[in-house]
Amino acid sequence: MYRYIKILPPLYVDMEPYDSQLFATPIVEGAKYGAIAGLIATWSISTAIAASELELGLPISTFYAVMGISLGSTDFVTAAYLGFGLHLLTGTILGAIIGGIAVRVETHKNITNAFSPSKSILMGIGTGILVWLVLFLPITALIIQPSIGRIAEILSLGQSNTQFSLFNIDNLGQSFSGIAISAIVFHVVWGAIFGYIISSLLRIRIYNKNRRQE
Repeated sequence: MYRYIKILPPLYVDMEPYDSQLFATPIVEGAKYGAIAGLIATWSISTAIAASELELGLPISTFYAVMGISLGSTDFVTAAYLGFGLHLLTGTILGAIIGGIAVRVETHKNITNAFSPSKSILMGIGTGILVWLVLFLPITALIIQPSIGRIAEILSLGQSNTQFSLFNIDNLGQSFSGIAISAIVFHVVWGAIFGYIISSLLRIRIYNKNRRQE
């Protein structure tokens, strides 16, 4: 006659297994939210990069201009826009790929505490380090380093009042080597932001769907 309702504290509710059928198309759902998280994380890191450039006394967008010049652009402004756009695009695509794989794996395992913020942040940090190893370092070595001469020449044009006037091929190469190593910090931060955002988006999605089913 009587029904007893067991009320669990939020911590235990949060650790209940997620229904493996919660996402009709896990890869598509993961890719969608991963792309959003990747875009936001990449945009956030762009702000940190700009702050670093100001600290070094360089014009904002120098990092992106270097990318654009390495790909063939001959104008600082155009190269900066090209580099910035490609950076956002790459972060979004990587986010979609990582998100699709992560959601597919988690829903297939149907484990507890899936998509928790701490677990997702750790996953994101590991992914950021992996991206640094397999993408950023090869691009720096194979595309940017061989273009140092062109980069130094184009950066120096019309920039006589900045540190560009002091750059030559040797110290520019040394700067890129240092940047390539220190960039691991930016990739770790990117991964942490990405992991937290995709975790938040997926948990909101799960919460809303569960409420509609009640």
